[in-house]
Amino acid sequence: MDLIKKINWLGLAGGVTTLAIVMISFTGASSWWQLAAGQGMIQANISPLSFNSSILGGSFTIPIILFLNLVSQLSLLASAISMLIYSIIPEKGYAKHLLGFAYKKPLIVVIIFLASILIATYFAGMLFNINVPLMGSATLTLSIGEASIEIPVETGFTWVFWLAITASALCLAARFYHKRIVSAPMPISNVTAPPAMASK
Repeated sequence: MDLIKKINWLGLAGGVTTLAIVMISFTGASSWWQLAAGQGMIQANISPLSFNSSILGGSFTIPIILFLNLVSQLSLLASAISMLIYSIIPEKGYAKHLLGFAYKKPLIVVIIFLASILIATYFAGMLFNINVPLMGSATLTLSIGEASIEIPVETGFTWVFWLAITASALCLAARFYHKRIVSAPMPISNVTAPPAMASK
C-alpha cells in the first residue's frame, strides 16, 4: 500500500495521455487544427506531429515541416516514457531528473504550435488582405482584377488539441505534486521505536 501511495498519479496520467497523443499522430485523426475553404477546394490538417494539406484535390508536403513533425514526435515520446518511469519511482535519486526532463515538453510543444498558427494566420491576412479565424467560420473576399470571389472558410481546433492541453496540465501538475510525495512523512508502522530503558 505504501508503494501505491508514493506513485505520482498525476504524472502517470500525464505520461499515458502524452503517449496516446504520439500514437494518435500515426492515424488519420491526428490533426490539432483544421482549415477548410471553398467547400473542399483548400484543406489543411495541422499539428506539431503531422501535417497534410490539399489544394483542388492535390496534396502536397513540405520537407522541413515533416522534419519538425518527426522532432516533435520523438520529443513527446521521450517525455511520455520518462514521465511514466518517474511516476512509478518518484523517490529514487534520479527520478527528479526524469521529471525535470519530461514535464515541460508537452507544454512547450503546445505553446510553439499555437504561436505558429497565430503567426501563419496573421501573415496570411497581411499578404492576401484576408482575415482567417482561429475558430469558427468566415467568408473571404478575393479580388481578381475587377472581379471578386467569395470563399467560405471554416477553422477549428480538434479534440486531439484539447487532449494535448490536458496532457500539458497533468504533467505540469505532476511537477508540483512531486514536492508533496517526497515530503510525505514515513508511516508510523515503519518507524522503529527506541529501545526501552533497562529497569534498574
